[in-house]
Amino acid sequence: MGHIRLGRLPRTRKWQQVVALLGKDAPVDRIAAATAAAAESALRGAHRDPAFGHSFWLLTQVPLAARSSDFTTRLDKFGIHVGADPTLFAVTAAFSQAVDDHLRQVGGRTDLGEMAQLAAAESLAAVAGKDLPSLFRPTPSDVKLALGSLAAPDRFAALARDFFARLTRRYLDYFVSREISNHVGVDKALSSVDAHTAFNAALEQHCREASRIVQEFAGGWYSKARFEGTLTPAKARDFAWVAFHKIQTELRKRANGDA
Repeated sequence: MGHIRLGRLPRTRKWQQVVALLGKDAPVDRIAAATAAAAESALRGAHRDPAFGHSFWLLTQVPLAARSSDFTTRLDKFGIHVGADPTLFAVTAAFSQAVDDHLRQVGGRTDLGEMAQLAAAESLAAVAGKDLPSLFRPTPSDVKLALGSLAAPDRFAALARDFFARLTRRYLDYFVSREISNHVGVDKALSSVDAHTAFNAALEQHCREASRIVQEFAGGWYSKARFEGTLTPAKARDFAWVAFHKIQTELRKRANGDA
């Protein structure tokens, strides 16, 4: 995200609480919760963010396209242009390009949108990739089967959880990274590079744990929307915003010992 300009955290009371927690080497759950609370104004814009909504909607459509007999033709309908026998890499690259093409039409590129776009492509590759053979080069049929399996409610729930875990991690790091370097070094909260690495790993794990709440209801929502024929871009955007908001709430609950 080369266009992002990272400065110091804003001098609001909530952001100063984040800075204070970093300086005290506070538990990662408290830092994550404080960061989420301080960044609430950015979260409110997620519902209107075109890349955020479009990225999640495409995640709902790729598995359904893979279950059809005309996989690549169905992908074309969503602006995901691949060759006749696509690899998983080709699908994820075309997925990201489709989001770029959408933004060129509607405008509104934001940092949050870029985070969502990257998280969606990564999740598609990571979750579908787990079902591909590891000893032999996957065939186009293997790729189609792996992507199609994500249309099952439990598999889509896993995909949604992975997406929101990655997005939340990027979202928190976007803000924390502006300040954390000031707390790395001898006689500071993070006294070494290893301590900094351990903090990042803990934050990653914390986001994964908090995203479990999305997995609990994503599969049911996906199955119901498909059955009722209401799996539209607008409905997908609404679900994504609610899910992201629930994770922010979950982060605060965990810091308070309620989860």
